[in-house]
Amino acid sequence: MPDHILLSFCGDSKTQMAVSWRTDENTKNGYAVIREKSGNSEKKVTAVSRLKATDIDRSTYHYVNFDFLSPGTEYEYSVGDEKNRSAFFTFRTQKENTDKFKFMVITDHQSGDPLHLPDYSHIGSLIKDALNKHPGIEFILTGGDNCNDGENDLQWNGMFEGLKGIIEEIPFMMTTGNHDNRGHITYFPEPTGKFYLEHADFFDFQFEGAFPQNGPEGYKTENYSFDYGNSHFTVMGINAPEKVSEWAFNDIHSSEKEWKIATYHFPIYPVMPEGQNDDGYPWLRKPIEEGRPDILIEGHEHSFARTFPTVNDELFDRPSQGVVHYIAGNAGGNIYHSNAQKVWHSCFYPQEEKQGLYSIFEIDGKKLTATAYMRDGRVADKFEIDKESDTIYPPSLAPVYDFTKFCFKGRMLEMATRECYGEEKDGVWYAPLGAIMQGVGAKVEKGDNFLKIEAYGHRATFTAGKKEVLTDGGTITLKHEPYFSRKQLYVPAFETDTIFGMKCSYSKRNNFLNWNSPSEDKIMYPHPGQ
Repeated sequence: MPDHILLSFCGDSKTQMAVSWRTDENTKNGYAVIREKSGNSEKKVTAVSRLKATDIDRSTYHYVNFDFLSPGTEYEYSVGDEKNRSAFFTFRTQKENTDKFKFMVITDHQSGDPLHLPDYSHIGSLIKDALNKHPGIEFILTGGDNCNDGENDLQWNGMFEGLKGIIEEIPFMMTTGNHDNRGHITYFPEPTGKFYLEHADFFDFQFEGAFPQNGPEGYKTENYSFDYGNSHFTVMGINAPEKVSEWAFNDIHSSEKEWKIATYHFPIYPVMPEGQNDDGYPWLRKPIEEGRPDILIEGHEHSFARTFPTVNDELFDRPSQGVVHYIAGNAGGNIYHSNAQKVWHSCFYPQEEKQGLYSIFEIDGKKLTATAYMRDGRVADKFEIDKESDTIYPPSLAPVYDFTKFCFKGRMLEMATRECYGEEKDGVWYAPLGAIMQGVGAKVEKGDNFLKIEAYGHRATFTAGKKEVLTDGGTITLKHEPYFSRKQLYVPAFETDTIFGMKCSYSKRNNFLNWNSPSEDKIMYPHPGQ
């Protein structure tokens, strides 16, 4: 019997709809029948069918694209062959001239428990409950990590089983996350040989006929875009960002739709204290900063946060001034125990209760409203973008500091650097590096005229009035001398980059210095011998 039945957009959402499914290897061919719900005349569409051997099975994968539909019409369809057929399922095409609609956002609903029979009933139950509370959802958009090990077949068996009764009738548009191209060489009796691919092989094979093939060459299916109503959606996968960049920029920039919404699994402005964004953002700055989607939906970190409109690491008030990054929590009740509100987050909720979170996006002309709901009905966040007035409601002003303040990975170091501020001299920024690094857990020793710091496996000794810095890699000569101010040794901020593998940036509008690191290592030092 057909299983893994998935409805999705693959073309004009007014006149096209795709459906894909799976059968055993003995079923070489398949077809779909479709009819208007109000009529009796059926049309038969032959499927594209391909055999695939996975890590545990051999199956035939089928897909069809109904490309002859009428706008705003309800249809019934069934898939299979002459002997084994599914039940009939229903869907409705997009109406003409749609500028008012709703869709659901979920992310990180993966499940690895039980190990050999992963249970996704929790996400199925959450979605069904949400659909009852919010009728009229046109489609579901994910932020990635759709299953726990995307290269292993039994994981997709679990996800599809959990979403039965939902994704056969509501288009399910997936973004890939790191778990979607993760796998194990063997899964029995215990998983061994964990690996991450640079290409989501099994995802791409399964859903090649489900999603638009309009992404960058070699990385289609995990990168695609589609339109619905007055909105354009750009889905960016996590692989090969250097190849995705130009395609995504052109895709977003060239759209003339009122709303531009993008997805990317890894947060650009992270929630985790040790979070970083250097794996993809150097390449994706162009589509995000210059292409300028209105909202970038993200996942990965399993807590909820929303940024101020942001461009080039500067924070603004009006939606026209930047991109709102929407970190959509997690729908699976999968919690992390390390979360922190950062300077760039206008809203933050540390989602450490073991229940899922989902968001309902409502678009009505030039207004967009997004509401994040906990499974029990509590609202974690609700905000509105109004393009007519160029405002966000409820109002939240991005900070503008009088004295230059300090952040480490976006976290304000208020107590650690109290009454110590950045000092600019002849265009050079200086900072009390010892106080800053103490505040983030580095090993610091302060002397009468020197400062020793150990962080991220590197050591450096700075001396007042001397440009020479003794490091674990030898002596480095600074361009500018450290000096004492406010009872701290001030070091040229931007010259710390090469010593500790960090990067310092200055947000001019908001007046703060931020240090980042491409590492997610924690630098808190234990007691000796522990």
